[in-house]
Amino acid sequence: MNCSAISVARTATNGVSFNGAFHTAPVTTLTSASKGVGGVGTNNLILSCNNTSNKTINMTGNQLNQATSRTSTTKATPTAETVTVPVLVPVPVNQYLPKQPELAAKIIQQSNIVCFDVDSTVITEEGIDELADFCGKGAEVARVTKEAMGGAMTFQDALMIRLNIIRPTQKQISDFIKIRPSILTRNVKRFIEQLKADGKQVYLISGGFDCLIEPVARELDIPITNLFANKLMFYHNGDYASFDTTQPTSKSGGKAEAISLIKKQNPDALITMIGDGATDLEAVPPANYFIGFGGNVVRAEVYKRAEYYITNFEQITSNS
Repeated sequence: MNCSAISVARTATNGVSFNGAFHTAPVTTLTSASKGVGGVGTNNLILSCNNTSNKTINMTGNQLNQATSRTSTTKATPTAETVTVPVLVPVPVNQYLPKQPELAAKIIQQSNIVCFDVDSTVITEEGIDELADFCGKGAEVARVTKEAMGGAMTFQDALMIRLNIIRPTQKQISDFIKIRPSILTRNVKRFIEQLKADGKQVYLISGGFDCLIEPVARELDIPITNLFANKLMFYHNGDYASFDTTQPTSKSGGKAEAISLIKKQNPDALITMIGDGATDLEAVPPANYFIGFGGNVVRAEVYKRAEYYITNFEQITSNS
């Protein structure tokens, strides 16, 4: 079954708008002069994040309720006092200013091939986390993801463990694509259209799954032959069997290996990689350049190490 033929990506139209990315702050201090975190009024609350800028963000009570409703498990006392609550804090993009976007735009103009990460770059979400949540395994997979990010296991081991937890059937994959189609990142479609109009080749390189990404590729008019991603394998009855461990993106260093394969076919091409994560950053070399992207989520280490960094694809889209 080609599950990718069922749906196409859609552009985000809802959700709380903070015009920014999510940044994990271990502790957030909330100070209220009236109703506290649990109040439904519009009194202003001061939210101070433990982030690199140490700036203060002003949000209304309703905004704060929406921002913390999914992640906070601690209720504040509804009095004029300060409480500490662990939350996932939306940090405005201007807290992480673009780094040399003009030079990044020139690099794009000079590039023959532009490669994109998919999760949190071309689309707003992380595919495996969304699939795990859809299959009722979100909490278990989140724990493994956290351990993997801490370096406790290899990428391939982490992928194997997470898939063995989820064990998605072909029907679940099909239903997932229908019910939760991927959401395209703001301005990415226009940017890719401009790249193609300028005669550049566009590739998608992802540690996610091809059957989930193929609808995105079709929506962006990117040939499936220009997609590097992991392949799920199923038994004849549709149950999950395994994943293809021979795919470059199934293991650590896989994105660099994928770009090496592209470079063999295009030995004289100047190749630029765009992505949000460390695996994207580490694809240089063989890629000639890396442009970090923080329009959906900011990885502090990537922001620190990237020479070029953008928060909106509009910042490197040609006006011509």
